[in-house]
Amino acid sequence: MSICNKMKEFPSNLSVNFKDKFPEYNRNRMKCYLRRDLYEHVISHKESEYFSIDSFNERVGNLEESKEMLQEIILELKVLGWNCKTSFGGTGIFIYSSENPPDNCYEDD
Repeated sequence: MSICNKMKEFPSNLSVNFKDKFPEYNRNRMKCYLRRDLYEHVISHKESEYFSIDSFNERVGNLEESKEMLQEIILELKVLGWNCKTSFGGTGIFIYSSENPPDNCYEDD
């Protein structure tokens, strides 16, 4: 059964037999949420507006893991033609189509 069935019933992978895989399931799920959130950000915000990794991390609870997932997803965005730059100490990301980042994108230290 696919998770995409809108949880009309529990997926079979929730079985106690798979509990050692739950951290992997959770990370994959969080990565899906990050993709969704970035998609919604790109289609609904100006390129000069950044996406807050801090806000997303409230769901994950581990900033380093959130940043790691973000780096993986940045590669996917680049394949689609987007430029990406983290800012504000790595807690924000700008996703933009021009060659140069927006003026309010500050260099990370």
